[in-house]
Amino acid sequence: RRRNVIGLARRCHAPESHSLHVADLALQLFDQTKREHHLGDQARTWLEYAAILHDVGYHINPRQHHKHAYYLIKHSDLGGLTAEDIDVVANIARYHRRSLPTLKHEEFTSLPPRLQRTVKILASLLRIADGLDRTHFSLIQRLQVKLGKLVTIDVQLTGDAEMELWAAKSRADLFEQVFRRRVQFTGVPMEIRKS
Repeated sequence: RRRNVIGLARRCHAPESHSLHVADLALQLFDQTKREHHLGDQARTWLEYAAILHDVGYHINPRQHHKHAYYLIKHSDLGGLTAEDIDVVANIARYHRRSLPTLKHEEFTSLPPRLQRTVKILASLLRIADGLDRTHFSLIQRLQVKLGKLVTIDVQLTGDAEMELWAAKSRADLFEQVFRRRVQFTGVPMEIRKS
């Protein structure tokens, strides 16, 4: 299944290193917020696949690539994925940027309520992860989420990641809505170990 997802990303000329890096960051966020969202392995897989595919629509139209990603995922042969898998992954990719899921969006409202909730949670994580690789330079490798009245996301920096921190904060809107808490980001220089 994963091979078919990566195959579609390659056919659509999605930036592979960026997509895989965003998937890694999104999964770190998923794992570290699990006690809040209570989603399982299936949801984790959906998030990974949506992260790998989130930029597949870029070659069609960069400004609307999130909408084109939805269409391409829905209409591609992704062997091994069920219709439900495809619906959820396509919706997560659709909401990785710009507008938030709303009842005006037919593709979102066609999902049952439990999957609408899942899409909102996973899209909120993907939006932040994509922001954390805004420049596509993989400047942020690791992050740590501290859950309290305020959610603090400490990111380990390997360079000047001011753009990433700004982008992640600007895309934290859905996360703040879903988890009902404000988010702050702090950059921590990565320790260099001497051998």
